[in-house]
Amino acid sequence: MTSPVDGRHTRLQSLITSLSFDQLLTFQVLGRAGSFRAAAAELALTQPAVSQRVRHLERLLGCVLLDRRKGTRAQLTPAGRELMGFADDMLARVETFHRRMEQMKALPDNTTITVVSDSDHIKYLLVEAVLAMRDAAPAVDVVIRHEPSRDACVRELAEGRANIGICRYPAPSEFGCLGTIEERMYLYARPEDPILALPPEERIEHLARSGFATFCEGMRSRELVERWAEKVGASLRIVLESRGLEAMRTYVTRGLALAVLPEFCVVEDLTLGNLQVVDIPGLPLVRGAVILTPPQQELSQAVRLFLRVLPAEIDMAISPVVRESAAP
Repeated sequence: MTSPVDGRHTRLQSLITSLSFDQLLTFQVLGRAGSFRAAAAELALTQPAVSQRVRHLERLLGCVLLDRRKGTRAQLTPAGRELMGFADDMLARVETFHRRMEQMKALPDNTTITVVSDSDHIKYLLVEAVLAMRDAAPAVDVVIRHEPSRDACVRELAEGRANIGICRYPAPSEFGCLGTIEERMYLYARPEDPILALPPEERIEHLARSGFATFCEGMRSRELVERWAEKVGASLRIVLESRGLEAMRTYVTRGLALAVLPEFCVVEDLTLGNLQVVDIPGLPLVRGAVILTPPQQELSQAVRLFLRVLPAEIDMAISPVVRESAAP
């Protein structure tokens, strides 16, 4: 005699051996199309073939999946909606699996790409891209190098020691520019900072009484902040000058200063309620970076894949040089 546990196991085995992706795809298309005729046309099958697959699913699951009343659009029953959710999930996973396998087949073993950057993109952008590459293409080694300046990045690219550079504007004309990354910059403070209790029109004057953290002299972002301060008539009492965003972010989160920072570096602080945007005239500012490749170098499949996994909005519209081989 079969026990209840054995019975469930037998039914599960039957489901595993009898349910196919082909049947799930047929049911998904039928549910979307709303009729056997439309589904058959989309799948290049006959209507009897579509009906046969649906009947097989109903026998296998022991449930009615469709309301087949004549003259109406085929409606999913509650069991049909449950199967549709399962089909959507499984077929999406199949598509992702297929895409990753195709990417892996296109990549030779022991592939290495080198990325140079002159900014905090390493912590806030490139680390996430490296993790994504480990998942999407484990055969590819990604080497990240932090160079001290934009000129150093350009030199590494020009001498063939790097495949991609992410650098501040502007892009040298002789280099291939694959796109730009724009970053909005706001003034940030701790939630209890007195500046947040003031009306926006009084906050400019308050800056002269607050500590201000900013970029080092000569940096393009420092020049951007100084132009903003001059335009709105703000006097900045600078208590920290830094080449890295992390020191500035720490000063603000500890209540030692206010700072104009790119939003990508304070996402977690905003979520946790550690920081708040200060509404103040003239902001946000927009700064940007360019994604460069060496002159006359064709893009490899590994480089194209890395660009696709970068967790940033990349504007390709103003890229002056995108070679035909770089298209996805």
